[in-house]
Amino acid sequence: MTVEENNAVSRKELDRLRAQAEKLPEMEARLKQLRASVPEGTDVPGFIDEIDRVASEAGVVVASYTTSDAVPYAPPAAVEPTQSTEDTTPPSTPSATAPATAPAAPSVTTDPTITSGNFSVVPVTVAVDGSFDEALRFVSGLQSGERLFLITAVSSTQQSGDDGTASGTSTWTFGGSVYVLDPSAVGAGNTPSDTSDDS
Repeated sequence: MTVEENNAVSRKELDRLRAQAEKLPEMEARLKQLRASVPEGTDVPGFIDEIDRVASEAGVVVASYTTSDAVPYAPPAAVEPTQSTEDTTPPSTPSATAPATAPAAPSVTTDPTITSGNFSVVPVTVAVDGSFDEALRFVSGLQSGERLFLITAVSSTQQSGDDGTASGTSTWTFGGSVYVLDPSAVGAGNTPSDTSDDS
């Protein structure tokens, strides 16, 4: 390689590094957001503070919240295609419609670097008192909050007024999970990590 060619390669590499450096603040901000969404520790007190803040903004009253011990993440299993049984008996009359076919199951996409050794699931149940619209605002606030909270179950119980008639307030119970990622254990095997640190 000539001196001119070597200089051209060096200039190209410097341009690439300069372009990456310009994106560094944006990348650091995104990393900070992701770490808040899935922190290294369970940080239950921080999540409770977020629940209280969102509840206040939505106009609901927090009735209760519970968290269970973190459990190691289990990747979803691929859905095996079901084989349909075909009727070998010829129909008595020709059918005008094509036989229905079962829809194909969606493929399961997983990240091999996310394992039971570095990723944990913390079950959470939150109950709030409020109207339907207030409950919707509460859920919307949680879904757009700092901490990733996947809601998988919703139930409601209508409250009664002082005279025994139904009131416009209900108790809304939301069940789901928050998550913990130990970056030091990424790719380090499948030994469950200690997620008891609430810091």
